[in-house]
Amino acid sequence: MHLLLVDKLAEAFELIVSEYGTNALWHTASSRPGGRIRAELNISSRQTRLTVLDDGPSPARTDRSVDPAEHGRGLLLADAYADETGEYDCADGHVTWALIRH
Repeated sequence: MHLLLVDKLAEAFELIVSEYGTNALWHTASSRPGGRIRAELNISSRQTRLTVLDDGPSPARTDRSVDPAEHGRGLLLADAYADETGEYDCADGHVTWALIRH
């Protein structure tokens, strides 16, 4: 794989995993004591897929000190960087994924 492509993929997945991880901490039970977030990267010659598993739903945050204008655009950026994105619930929690073809 060409070095420039590798750099672009690394930049894209760095942004996406950061966004998915932040969302898991802010919006799921993963932020509770003992909570977990698992990230998995599957790389093939044609595509790279990032999968993030969190602990699933949690009661809404009540932290009013956060400015809503500073949040909410990250998933739009992830969608812009990835060729495909998605999410689904499973027995272990909630999965969010992004796929980039190369």
